[in-house]
Amino acid sequence: MNKIAIVAVDDEKIILDSIRDQIEKKFGEKYLIEFAESAEEGLEICSYLVETGISLLLVITDYHMGGIKGDEFASILRQKYQNINIIMITGYMKKNKFDELIESKTVAKIIEKPWQEKELIDIINDVSSHFLKNKP
Repeated sequence: MNKIAIVAVDDEKIILDSIRDQIEKKFGEKYLIEFAESAEEGLEICSYLVETGISLLLVITDYHMGGIKGDEFASILRQKYQNINIIMITGYMKKNKFDELIESKTVAKIIEKPWQEKELIDIINDVSSHFLKNKP
């Protein structure tokens, strides 16, 4: 079976470590899980994974990051990989930006900080179920 990956991107190490702890214990044996501390690094990782034949199940990204912001990062990903699932995590986002990202289908879900582990795991399970059902 083709390998499948989850990529998490956040410029705050403490947040990235929290995401790592939560998803590795639940999905670490099922999926390849990669982490990036910037959108630029996240783009490199995603490109490398796709080039090596690994399917991208999901990208989890922060909204407020130095350099490329989360919404721009999500838009770049969406252009390169039309069927990619993107979850955005944010501590603060204006309601109109929130609505715009969801309505444009730039992101599948937006989770507000502090999030509950169960919420993140449930979303990944939903994305995974849909992805595997629709995979050729």
